[in-house]
Amino acid sequence: MASIIACARQAIIDAAYRSYYRLNDLNHEHEIWASPKRAAGVRFRSYEPLPRHCRDELLEALCSGLGPAEVVYDVGANTGVYTLAAAATRPDVRVIAFEPDPRVVEHLRQNVACNSFEDRVTVRTEGVGDETGTATFHRSSYDELGSFRPGNAAAWTADVTETTTVPIVRLDDVEAPPPDHLKIDVEGFGREVLEGAAETIETHRPTVYFEPHVVDAGGTDYEVDWLRDRLDTLGYGAERLAEGWVFRP
Repeated sequence: MASIIACARQAIIDAAYRSYYRLNDLNHEHEIWASPKRAAGVRFRSYEPLPRHCRDELLEALCSGLGPAEVVYDVGANTGVYTLAAAATRPDVRVIAFEPDPRVVEHLRQNVACNSFEDRVTVRTEGVGDETGTATFHRSSYDELGSFRPGNAAAWTADVTETTTVPIVRLDDVEAPPPDHLKIDVEGFGREVLEGAAETIETHRPTVYFEPHVVDAGGTDYEVDWLRDRLDTLGYGAERLAEGWVFRP
């Protein structure tokens, strides 16, 4: 009986998630309503139906640490909550947002445009990893779970809906102002992102905001332990927050 109840509960949760993502797609597709959001003490608008992630401690840490004319790299921007909040925090902050999912990146562009943030946000359609070229991206029935790792794209009760080849870039190869702040939320591909940013981190010493998501490698400590060891050698300190870690030089 308990197993039947658990299965029924999971089915309801799954149906709710799928309905939400369908609503999200429709709202972006038809630009029905860009609802007001409040996050980290600032306001912006987006076509995301609910204020998801607006209360993230990691987001609060990012926005509270922004100084004049600083540069934020948002790696794994999705529909743009972190990008929009950072851009809203200071008019002279520049955000470079990376989102490889072809559909989600269009949502990101719409949300940037509805806030008139085009002058301070650059949207890039590449994934980020340890090499520059192309890679197979696994799109998920839960948009925010899309990943270069199929296990992450099918986490929870999601499914891989399709695979597509997308451009991918090392941050060390990016021709743009270097980051003062580097946020990484890439569904299990974080180690590859950091390996491709080794020179950037060592030279420019950005604050790193990292949300771990590892399915294929057997747990989130796989990424975090490696990252803590790597940044510790560069004199970074680590702070644990609800959603992830902040590493400050």
